Amino acid sequence: MTYPPPSAAGQAAPEPTSGALSDALAPPFGPPSAPPSSAPPSSAQPPAEPPTWLGRVARRVRDYFLALDPTFLSAAAPLAVIAIILFTRAPSTNYIFDEQEALLANPYVNAKGGLRFIDAIHRDFWGLPPDRSVGSYRPLPNFLWRTVWAVTKQPFFHHFYNVLFHAANAALLTCVTFWLTRRRGLAYLAGLIFVGCAVLTEAVSGIVGIADVLGGLGAIAALAALALPAWAMPFGVFAAVLFGLFSKESALVCVPLIPFAALIAAPLTHPTRPARLVRSLLALLAAGAAFVLYVELRRRWFPAPMPAELAAPLPEGTPLAKRALHDLLVWFHQAPLPRDPLNNPLSSADTPHRIAGALRVYWRGLTQVVFPWTLSGDYSYPQEPAPDRLVFFGSVAGAALMALPPLGSLALWIAALRREHLERRERRSVRAAFLVDGGQATSRRWSLLLAGALLAGAAAALAAYDWHVLRPAGRVPLLRALPLVLWPLPFLPALLLGLGLLVEGGRPLPCPATADRSAWVPLRRGYAGLCLLAIGLTWVVVSYFPHSNIPVVLPTVRAERFWYFPAIGSSLVLAVAFSWLHEALAGTTLAPRRRWSWRAWLTPALFALFFGFQCVQAYRHAMDYRNDLDFWAATKDAVPNSAKAHLNYSVMKGARGDLPARLASSEIAVELAPTWPMAHVYTGDTLCRMHRADEAFPHYRRGMELGPNELSLIALALQCLHDEQRLAAHEAELRQLAEEHPGTWLAYLAVDTLDNGAKHGGVDPKYRPRGYNEGPKE
Repeated sequence: MTYPPPSAAGQAAPEPTSGALSDALAPPFGPPSAPPSSAPPSSAQPPAEPPTWLGRVARRVRDYFLALDPTFLSAAAPLAVIAIILFTRAPSTNYIFDEQEALLANPYVNAKGGLRFIDAIHRDFWGLPPDRSVGSYRPLPNFLWRTVWAVTKQPFFHHFYNVLFHAANAALLTCVTFWLTRRRGLAYLAGLIFVGCAVLTEAVSGIVGIADVLGGLGAIAALAALALPAWAMPFGVFAAVLFGLFSKESALVCVPLIPFAALIAAPLTHPTRPARLVRSLLALLAAGAAFVLYVELRRRWFPAPMPAELAAPLPEGTPLAKRALHDLLVWFHQAPLPRDPLNNPLSSADTPHRIAGALRVYWRGLTQVVFPWTLSGDYSYPQEPAPDRLVFFGSVAGAALMALPPLGSLALWIAALRREHLERRERRSVRAAFLVDGGQATSRRWSLLLAGALLAGAAAALAAYDWHVLRPAGRVPLLRALPLVLWPLPFLPALLLGLGLLVEGGRPLPCPATADRSAWVPLRRGYAGLCLLAIGLTWVVVSYFPHSNIPVVLPTVRAERFWYFPAIGSSLVLAVAFSWLHEALAGTTLAPRRRWSWRAWLTPALFALFFGFQCVQAYRHAMDYRNDLDFWAATKDAVPNSAKAHLNYSVMKGARGDLPARLASSEIAVELAPTWPMAHVYTGDTLCRMHRADEAFPHYRRGMELGPNELSLIALALQCLHDEQRLAAHEAELRQLAEEHPGTWLAYLAVDTLDNGAKHGGVDPKYRPRGYNEGPKE
């Protein structure tokens, strides 16, 4: 096609888009045409003063973020600096909390029992086999740990790559936001908000958070893949979602979210060929295929036992919907999740009260994202107890913030569709010269259409031929060996490629050119923010829902690392909110305020306060990870009603020889959780180590009565009594306990230690608990 001259009559003028915050001062699509000026000639103007060094630095910083389009590398550099400053632990840090189980006691990471490198696919997140798993199947973090473990065992290095991956996620989110909006300031806002989000400190500074960070990388990469051509996008989405799923099972939220984002963002990423329904379908097929492949591979590589509630057959007359859900859960074959009322008090509540408590936790977590006044690494009983009533402020607020954002997304999308329609109609009504595809030739349309039709038709024909002819005849045994749910996978790549080529070969919509024909202006200005906000609002709710304890009871009632996926959406929402506020107060490039007033500085000041508070809280919480004592001291102060926090703090004090402080904290734990066996046994153990074994025995006895099958606790109590030579003094009471609890570890171990203690030096060594900071037992 021929291009019109720059001075062609009716040529649409370049439309600079107003950016976030100071984008209003720097249009992203090249320099705007200079308007006529009534100023005196330059010879009559006084010479400009040279800028100070501070002004030059400020100008360079501003130009770095606003003069050029962000790329992954240009965004990663400043974001990595921020992440390193905020989240890096002290080099002298040690392994804290569940990091000991994840690395020190992980038999796969330590290559115990002849485990090969590839055997991560047969072990859970903690290196345990399927029959001992707690349900966390995440082989990619284990591969990474095993690789780095061979180089160094220092905990500092094992958390530092979390920080770098988090910075990479923020940089990629910056690029995705820019591709959707073409607004540099808004893109960097989203990246800054995400990288400094204080509630993510547990995931970034904690070593076990690598699963959340890598899962988030897969989710953001899937979003980035939506900008690819339609023929390549499904393969990018498939690879990204599969990567996320093998990093953490939470990435299953990508199956509905990525097609939803494709539906909303199609006119932003591909303004000349939106084809939103087809692109959404391609993303759904790709994400769904990744999910199905993940489940089938996990079922084969990691054959965990079926949960008891799923193993039992459904009674006759079960409704079809309930039966279908049951069959889906049986196919998904999630390993049984542990239920401990101490870690999750909602596990013992009935369904209505569990949901009410879960909504309260959701409300509190959402407020933490915006205002992280208190951050903690633990929220165990009774910090988040099951509620005694259904309707209260937390449950109502949580329900509203779970129901309204998706409805708001729908309203925003409808408004965006209307604006898009009006803008396209307005541009068509101006009889201007148009460029199509940004000036690219469209002569390949028919070849793309032909190739796409052939591929899609061949895939459909081969699938039909296999289903109706080859499969009944028993031919092609390789395809017959596939489970029915995997049968479409061999035909899916050609179908996706064909459909993508059909989309790229479709009739393009026009887009106006810039005045100098050097670029094309996407149809974004009127509705990009609406689309981004619609994606973000739904993303927050849907990505948190699997962690909410509403669809399924989790081992943990609340954890800040659960917010890594939702923070992707909240960063988009907050970035758009700050951008809109700035435009409302300071005006835009297209509609500037008449006077430069305090309004122009209000939003930057508010953002500086918001971002500064997030950074301060993130840094403070990251410093809690200096060592295990500081971690649990900060945790018990942040959540004073957590019995687990007080008891772990007591253990840290005891490990440093401060037994009186250990005793005081242990007694607080007993007071908060009087039915917790560990609190009683650890209190008795403290007294026993203070050579007050007779005072310790009532605590030991109470703990063993509450937990007659708690092998490690029973062995700990019996060993200390033996070491203090007070085992014989309480022999009668121990034998009575054994008689009262037949068939338990208490019955066996108490009698065995009384009868064979002299030979074994106390408890049989193979039953003694693993010591603090020790590796896996052989």
